[in-house]
Amino acid sequence: MKKLARLVKDDKIRGMKFSFVILTWNRHAFLEICLRALTESLSKSHSYEILVMNNNSSDRTTEVLELYQGQDRFRIFNAKKNLGLNAYKKLFKESQGDIIVTVDDDILQFPKNFDLTFLEYMELFPDYGYFALNVVQDERTNGAKPGPELYIDETRNGKTMQLGPAGGWCSCFRQRDFAKIRLRFKLFPLSMKHPEDGFITWNFKNKLKLKCGVIKDAICLHACGPFYAKQYDHLDREIAKYSKVGLKSIAAQYEKIKRQ
Repeated sequence: MKKLARLVKDDKIRGMKFSFVILTWNRHAFLEICLRALTESLSKSHSYEILVMNNNSSDRTTEVLELYQGQDRFRIFNAKKNLGLNAYKKLFKESQGDIIVTVDDDILQFPKNFDLTFLEYMELFPDYGYFALNVVQDERTNGAKPGPELYIDETRNGKTMQLGPAGGWCSCFRQRDFAKIRLRFKLFPLSMKHPEDGFITWNFKNKLKLKCGVIKDAICLHACGPFYAKQYDHLDREIAKYSKVGLKSIAAQYEKIKRQ
């Protein structure tokens, strides 16, 4: 706890700020829960902003975001057309924080004070550039995280990073590191087959020689997959998304659940 207190004190001296970035499209039920859970889970020990891009939704997303419009710390953006994952280029450009945190709108539970956890692990693992929260994995969802065979545990002072694939479900990286690949990111055409998290982690590892991984003991609920899509009435949305980009095998998983 003394170490956390020191991190917070140093933060106030430096004026460190987090930018929490959320891209959302036609998942208002998820978004409503996500925003509430996010704001309730932050330590509020330092300055931060929450940037949300409505990617031209046609459901109640606008209605949900109107509750936050004008609130301190919130910055809401409404795309005139669906920009796909390229909307992240706008969000990252607008981010003012020293640390950028990407948050998927289907994160329904966060570990308490996870912002302080990110700070602590960034200090303890300076050779890492990309830090993802771990995810719940059960009969309902795998959290989009690959199997354990792809990870190697690295433990320092009792804290463990899982070196391996790190998705952008709830993940952070330093603004100063991203600045080194910003132009490359700006010019790259992002898509479901070539997403923003894969681009960033590949460039961090191969261009900047920074490690990427998962914080083993900080677990969030990433409610991805057919079970939660059905629970929150998003099956048609997922089928349309994956079908449009040619990921037919994934779309078929949702179609199967819809027929049941």
